[in-house]
Amino acid sequence: MKEFGFYNQTDESIMLNEQIEITKDENAHFLVANSSRLNADIIAPEIDFYIKNSTDSVLDKAKNTLMLYEARATCFDMAKDIDYDKKVGKNVIIVSNAGREALANKLRQNDFKVIELAHFEIKFVYGAVGELNAIVLKEEGEFDIECDFFLVENARDYMLKQSGCMEISGKNDDEILDFLTSHTPNYPYKSFINYDSSICQYHERRSEICAKCADACPTVAILKEDEKKHLVFSHIDCTNCGECVSICPSGAIDYSVMPRMAFIELARMYKGKIPLIIPRSMLLENLNISLPQNVVPFAVEADKFLSHTHLLTLLQESGANLIIYSNVRSRALNSAVDMLNQIYELKFKEKAVYVAKNQDELKSALEKAKFIQGSEQSVSEYALAKREIFANRLQALVGEDTLGTVYADDAIEYGAVEINRDTCTLCLSCVGACNVNALIADKSDNSIKFNPSICTACGYCEVSCAEKDTIVLKRGKIELAPKTFEYSELAKDELFKCVECGKEFATKKAVEKIAALMTPRFANQPDKIKTLYCCSDCKAKVMIKAQIAAAHEGKIYE
Repeated sequence: MKEFGFYNQTDESIMLNEQIEITKDENAHFLVANSSRLNADIIAPEIDFYIKNSTDSVLDKAKNTLMLYEARATCFDMAKDIDYDKKVGKNVIIVSNAGREALANKLRQNDFKVIELAHFEIKFVYGAVGELNAIVLKEEGEFDIECDFFLVENARDYMLKQSGCMEISGKNDDEILDFLTSHTPNYPYKSFINYDSSICQYHERRSEICAKCADACPTVAILKEDEKKHLVFSHIDCTNCGECVSICPSGAIDYSVMPRMAFIELARMYKGKIPLIIPRSMLLENLNISLPQNVVPFAVEADKFLSHTHLLTLLQESGANLIIYSNVRSRALNSAVDMLNQIYELKFKEKAVYVAKNQDELKSALEKAKFIQGSEQSVSEYALAKREIFANRLQALVGEDTLGTVYADDAIEYGAVEINRDTCTLCLSCVGACNVNALIADKSDNSIKFNPSICTACGYCEVSCAEKDTIVLKRGKIELAPKTFEYSELAKDELFKCVECGKEFATKKAVEKIAALMTPRFANQPDKIKTLYCCSDCKAKVMIKAQIAAAHEGKIYE
């Protein structure tokens, strides 16, 4: 297999790097090609779009075209998606009030078994492709009908949540037949996301603090197991929208098609370029628009996976505005754009990201996009979680300035934790509850410290605190100032020394609280009262001595 192939559809002379083979040999196999006319693992339509529309010089165009090939190859090499397939049959249910008799007949002619129903006959659909079940209402009662595919015209929302369920309104019979024949008897699918339960803010917590991914999922690809607080993933039902990635506050879910480490590698390729982010859903073949110099497409399978961390990475590595060309965006992506535009307005008096949903808006965005002086920053992201990456990049942008306040909604929550020093016993339940290290215990001075720049405002510290009205979390904003990126002290106490051996074993407030609670119960037992002020080793010794003394005196020790 060769690496880069280019199919020249115009027969015009094109200057390309020697690493790219210009050919019309449809039998040659390439890793990346510009056209589906060549046999390639990856088809990159952004290459033809760039060559046709760019106003870059011939030399720059050749360099950038090679970069587009290399970007695709890099992403392919670093991707973590896995290919699967599932055996399915040819049993089809067609649901239509108007009737699709011609479609049903065409499918039957191609060995599909078809049942035609009207909407009022369908109560519910569940299962997955190859093992779908439709609950059908008839005069005789309710019946379960099994099928491999469920085709519906003008589907209700619940009808499209499972794999194998397909909206056929607006699709002709041949399109539907082609889809079914290409997905039988083997139904191919991928794992589009990776999951790290260790930093998930839903996984095995005592109460539901987060489940934003499940709430955002348009299908049944992510479900909650409420009893154990586990997320259940069904890769076959995933539609590759990517919204769970952008909405995840801690970064527990990553996009396997373009993992974070792949994204940073690609972002670095765009240094000195103005990235035009284009998802696959935005067809480029018929888009004729002049691309100003230095504007280069940044192709993604889906743009809904892009979070505020992704966008700031690309902003700083390129040093320029971003343009997102997409007609449907996720709530998290909209929030990310809004937040970054607030930040850049405060720092540079410039917009960070332009969003265009049609050709006219794209033309306007292309005219405005430019390089932003002082924006370019190269920051290491190695082994860092999502919020840590954003915090480090934001800190580099803020520097020593105090710029003001940025407001965030519940799609990208930030928060500030406050602790009542008088009632806090430094039991460290809040520190144990925080799995993003926004709250830490500093052993050097026996304190609890907080870093607001990595707080996800999940609120689990509040839930976990044993003391009433001791921890307060205020959500909704982040201050652009140096102190935001530092750990500040929230509570502190001195260590209590064991009254027997002198070893420090707990905080003074914790010992005093327990002693205050237990002393009335031990009113006539001075030895037990003494143990309240002892370390674990000495506690046992004091108890044993008291038992021995009682035995010598012929008493029963209680």
